[in-house]
Amino acid sequence: MRIAVFISSFLLMVFSVQAQTLMKGIVLDGETGKPLFSVSIFNLSNEQSTTTNEQGYYSLPVKQGDELSYSLIGYHTSQRLATPGSDLTVELRPLSVQMQEYILHPDYTPFQKDSAEMASLYGKELNTTRVKTSVGSADGGGLAVNGLIGGAVQKMSKSYKKNKKFKETFKQDQEQKYIDTRYTPQLVNGITSFSGDTLATFMNLYPMEYPFARAATDLELKMWIRGNYKDYLLKEKAILKKDHN
Repeated sequence: MRIAVFISSFLLMVFSVQAQTLMKGIVLDGETGKPLFSVSIFNLSNEQSTTTNEQGYYSLPVKQGDELSYSLIGYHTSQRLATPGSDLTVELRPLSVQMQEYILHPDYTPFQKDSAEMASLYGKELNTTRVKTSVGSADGGGLAVNGLIGGAVQKMSKSYKKNKKFKETFKQDQEQKYIDTRYTPQLVNGITSFSGDTLATFMNLYPMEYPFARAATDLELKMWIRGNYKDYLLKEKAILKKDHN
């Protein structure tokens, strides 16, 4: 009885589910035309992600209408619509820092190299995708539902749950590593003069969110730290006043 109800529930959903296609592509430097490795490609529609290899190539399950985000430290983030069934070439424009007569183009950072190594090491786990339900034509006519039972069994399996948890942990770890490249003890010390335990306490009390770390300019980052620094001093003053009374 439970199986019948379970299958019926899935049948109600299959008509709104579109089959996914494995899309391949390459990401290039917008100025030099050279392949970029360790570029993060994130499917905003189904939250699946991957990274480019050393030749700049990647593959990702998509469906028509999916929006993809391409990001790499030192480059402008680009968003493109998926092109199921065909290759997609994306060029990322480098961020340049103008200093007098010199233009500095960022090289691969330790974070980028670490991300590439991690993506290569755990490529199989990160690119494992769940079975999708799709509707097609059966041999001899009629309606065929593909992946219905397979998707249900996969969702209930320990390996699927373990892989899903691994992807979530990996994503959080990579985001935190990126935050650590911007929100550094050296930067906080230069603005607040905090050090040691006080510095660690301050950074723990005011953690930085990943979207802000990605979007904020250097000036906005410093202003954010200064704002938290003022808030910290006010709280410390209130505590001292309370203890004195």
